[in-house]
Amino acid sequence: MTTRAGAWRAVGGLGLAMTLVACGGGEPAAKPTVPATEVCGGLSPKAAKALEQISETKRFEYRSYGIADSLKELLHDPELDGGGMRTDCVIEPDVADPDESPSRMTVLFEDVDRVPAPQPKVVAAARLPVGLLAEGGDGDADLWFACEVKGVGRPIVHAELAYGSRPREKSPKEANIRVLQDLSHRLALAMGCPDAGGVPSV
Repeated sequence: MTTRAGAWRAVGGLGLAMTLVACGGGEPAAKPTVPATEVCGGLSPKAAKALEQISETKRFEYRSYGIADSLKELLHDPELDGGGMRTDCVIEPDVADPDESPSRMTVLFEDVDRVPAPQPKVVAAARLPVGLLAEGGDGDADLWFACEVKGVGRPIVHAELAYGSRPREKSPKEANIRVLQDLSHRLALAMGCPDAGGVPSV
């Protein structure tokens, strides 16, 4: 028969054991990660492969913001014209040592007045015939597309993927564009852009 004092000692011992585990005595809780195909609302298989190439890992944490409506509102409000970039998604590669892998990736969108001149050849940026212009560097990508918006006209949307990179055996430049292309295609459809603003699916 267990006495009340014995029961309290048992509960106290359990509490102490739990505290020791929480303070580092046990294995740390696993992070809630997902495969590349589920990042930022879902990537196509080709874009997911590109993300895996960029990050050199297959599991990710992410935060999505779903900015299609707010970007449309920005385009309709002349006082907010050029009112800053909207963060659409933040991707965290799941790696044991962040110094040994590309760091946090941020996807942003904004409305702009014009498309800049392409990067000079000496920069050696990858360039793909997507939208109005699409270029990729070692740790970034930029894509511009025009979207017909009722009551506004045909504004230009600039998409950007940016992260801290490091030297890798395989160039990530084209893969950077592919990830950004897939996310831009989905955003353009959500905004109601005819033909997804000339940004084909990946």
